[in-house]
Amino acid sequence: YVKGIQKEQLKIGIWNEEINLENVELILEAFDYLQLPFALKTGRIGKLSIKIPWKKLGWDPIIIVIEDVFVCAYPREDSEWGSESLGKRELAGKLAKLNAIELAKFSRRVTDNQTGQSLLSYMSAKILDNIQVSIQNVHIIYVESHNDQGSFIFGLVFNSLSMQTDTQKQSFAMSLMARSRQDEVNKKINISNVGIYCQQLEEQQNLNDVGALTDAQSNFSLGLAHPRDDYLINPFCVTVSVLANNSGKRDGVPQYDMTAELTALVLSIDEIQLQQILNLCDHFTICALRTKYGRYRPPESFLSKRHKGWQIMWWQYAKDSIMADVKRRLKKTSWRFLGKRLEYRRKYVNLYRTKLELLQKGQLVSKDILQKLETLDKECDIDDIVSYRTIAEQRLQDLSVKSTKDNFSSPGSPRTDEPSAGAGRGWLNWLSLGMLGAGGTADTSSFAGVVSEDIIKDIYEGTEFHPVSSAENHLTKENYYSLRLSIPQILTTVTSRFGMKLIDGMFTGLGTEYKIWDDSATILAWLDSLEITNPLNKNKVLLAEKCSTGDGLGAPVISIQVDFLKSNENSEASTRVVVQEFNVIYEPELFFNLLHIYDLFSSFQFQHDRPFCIHPGAFLAKPF
Repeated sequence: YVKGIQKEQLKIGIWNEEINLENVELILEAFDYLQLPFALKTGRIGKLSIKIPWKKLGWDPIIIVIEDVFVCAYPREDSEWGSESLGKRELAGKLAKLNAIELAKFSRRVTDNQTGQSLLSYMSAKILDNIQVSIQNVHIIYVESHNDQGSFIFGLVFNSLSMQTDTQKQSFAMSLMARSRQDEVNKKINISNVGIYCQQLEEQQNLNDVGALTDAQSNFSLGLAHPRDDYLINPFCVTVSVLANNSGKRDGVPQYDMTAELTALVLSIDEIQLQQILNLCDHFTICALRTKYGRYRPPESFLSKRHKGWQIMWWQYAKDSIMADVKRRLKKTSWRFLGKRLEYRRKYVNLYRTKLELLQKGQLVSKDILQKLETLDKECDIDDIVSYRTIAEQRLQDLSVKSTKDNFSSPGSPRTDEPSAGAGRGWLNWLSLGMLGAGGTADTSSFAGVVSEDIIKDIYEGTEFHPVSSAENHLTKENYYSLRLSIPQILTTVTSRFGMKLIDGMFTGLGTEYKIWDDSATILAWLDSLEITNPLNKNKVLLAEKCSTGDGLGAPVISIQVDFLKSNENSEASTRVVVQEFNVIYEPELFFNLLHIYDLFSSFQFQHDRPFCIHPGAFLAKPF
């Protein structure tokens, strides 16, 4: 992810158990797999320190320190929506998803269960238990330009982020009174002074002054001391408690339990900032459509000058977009594409089986095989690729079983106790040859599937992993995750472009909770009290307070519960909403202010909702 790592520096750092880098730049292409709707133009880290206790890796923590992080993002240029750039990002995203699928398959092979999560969860908890992270002075900005409204900067800043072991909970889990909880990992994440702002650039500044702009914004003393008038969300603090259960037997305890608590939030927004937020949402919506149809769009340089035949190019663009959707639907059902899919399947299975055989024997895979597999990865869907790889692995296993039987049945074949060329290399070496990309091209890194029993034994010993039997897993509800978020108070102010307050709001006791299982999920949300004030005369025009109950806890003003089944796509979600009584006072001034805010939303029309019109800056949202 970072440039400028020298081999000499890395060797010295490893022997000293610490790697120190200063003033390094991010490799922006490394983030292509995220398929972001914007382009990263600049990324710098002032200091990066990683301390790895190689001699006491299971006992002493891994300490990561990152300081002075600055990232600058811009809208993608017209050329970045072309076929080549889109194809590169799509391939990176596809390979990342394939790696996740292969890793789950690897976990199923080791744990011998259908979920494929036990090993992954165990390893995640082990890493979480042995790592400490400290990040200081982070500044992320996104620059947006509009011809009629000027240029704006959206910024995210925070002073520090630290992740350390929650000593209080961890000591309780390790006590004699809680032996059943000794497999739990408790971490606490503290984030201080998180703020989001929206700033309008001066008229003399423009997007061509990228160097001066980023240098000024990367100054953290200026960024963190930003004028409060520009903050959408004033700086606040966040405390996150994470509990990871790395034991196989959970007995109803969440596998991951996360609780986030925020300090009081102060939100302030004016008409201009609201307009920019709507523009930003509109732009990201168009980016999602450009991901599908951008490769067929005519060049902006040709359209802006309106050369002869530019109208025909627009209609050609519409036709190509329609045909792309038609081909995508027919690819799985049409007889025309059946022969091509069969050919892809035959080639992929043969190539992937050859790759597995070479990796098992400890031999390098030729670049020709890797390039052909990479070409097929571009052409085939993820579901087809997973199916082809499974077929190749099954054929290789069948071939291995057959050869073993032939060796035992042949009376003249000598028996030897010496390991084969591919045996005994260890599971870490196996992963380095597959999942970590050794032996692959620069754009290819995928796990090479078949895992031997010796490697599985090495995994058990090396990670001290003891999977629970399938019978015990069947008795427990698998993959239970819990997430809770609570905010004590939110103060909201909406102002006009002239600085006059339009409305004040105060929300108290806001919370939400998510409980997710493999086959179902439950979402809870509640609000204890609500107060809307007319800023002109300070009258409370809407007041809803928490109702008293017999248990003394009280009932929230609004509570929402949503239950839905993920296993059945046709099933409808069950929603339950409870609203307590509240008081409302009608005031004409505030009513007109609310109408003014409503007009801001209603007057804004997203581009994908507009009828198709032909002009140089248009983008076909709904091709016909």
